[in-house]
Amino acid sequence: MKILKKLSRDKKGVSSIFIAIYLSLIGILLISTLFAGQVISRSSITDYLKIEQDRRQEYFQMTRLVSDTNDLNFTYLQVKNTGAITLRIRALYIGREFIVDPSLLQGDAYIDPKEALNITLNPPIPIDEALNVHWTVTSERGTRSSELGMNLWEETSGPIYSPNKFYFGPLMLIFDMFHWKSEDGPWNSGWDIPEKTRDVTWRILLTNVDNRTITITEDSDFSIVGNTGQQNWVLNWYVDPEKTDMTLDPGEYYFIYYTWSSPYSSSDSRITDISFNSETPCLNFLTFAGSFEELDGTITPFGQTIPFEAVLVID
Repeated sequence: MKILKKLSRDKKGVSSIFIAIYLSLIGILLISTLFAGQVISRSSITDYLKIEQDRRQEYFQMTRLVSDTNDLNFTYLQVKNTGAITLRIRALYIGREFIVDPSLLQGDAYIDPKEALNITLNPPIPIDEALNVHWTVTSERGTRSSELGMNLWEETSGPIYSPNKFYFGPLMLIFDMFHWKSEDGPWNSGWDIPEKTRDVTWRILLTNVDNRTITITEDSDFSIVGNTGQQNWVLNWYVDPEKTDMTLDPGEYYFIYYTWSSPYSSSDSRITDISFNSETPCLNFLTFAGSFEELDGTITPFGQTIPFEAVLVID
């Protein structure tokens, strides 16, 4: 009996030792976990602070938006690193649409300080789809630069007067963007057109420099007046509402398309041909009819006639 009591006391002693060892191991594990977590946390904070420090030194901007020789498509975008560290461009957006990750193109997309990168647009971006939307590029560190397409293209901060623009009223023309095409053919410079060209559509770029929204009607037209001897001939092309945005918001840029021989809803409307002979001297007129939306919401009449340089009919 004494022996059993002694064994029982010995077991209690052993159990206490194991419990003490077990608790010590748990304590060591907890301390190790806390220490490891602290080390990882410090490392993460250090990495985060380094990224933020690098980001503060990262500055870049889009400096050029280049079109093809006929001003029909944008072919490349130039981005310049104006900051103090090397950066890498990872995305280009036009409006909300993702276009390309430049880092996947040949040569990658790293830009050293004070250097520039040309991002090739393949396929090219049609000009009339990308003027009134913002172009945005983002870097690997999350920095971004954004600008309106038209401002990038002109390298200005908005519509101003220049020899290539003309306005005498609320609508301003951009003469460099004047084209014609025959049927579904390519766009061509609008300053000369072969005689007897069939099914002609014209387009010209303009902007609303007023502070009111303008709505144009299908009575707006483009006229070529040919002067031969003592007689004048007039060819008219009326606005095409299927292709043209008829509501012109302040500060926005729009291509106006002219296709029809009479207002679009007329029963006799057809696509107009060039009927002048070659070397016929011509004068051009744009006539706009429509309405203003005043700042108080009322609607008032709008009209504007813009004469500009002559189209030459060639052989």
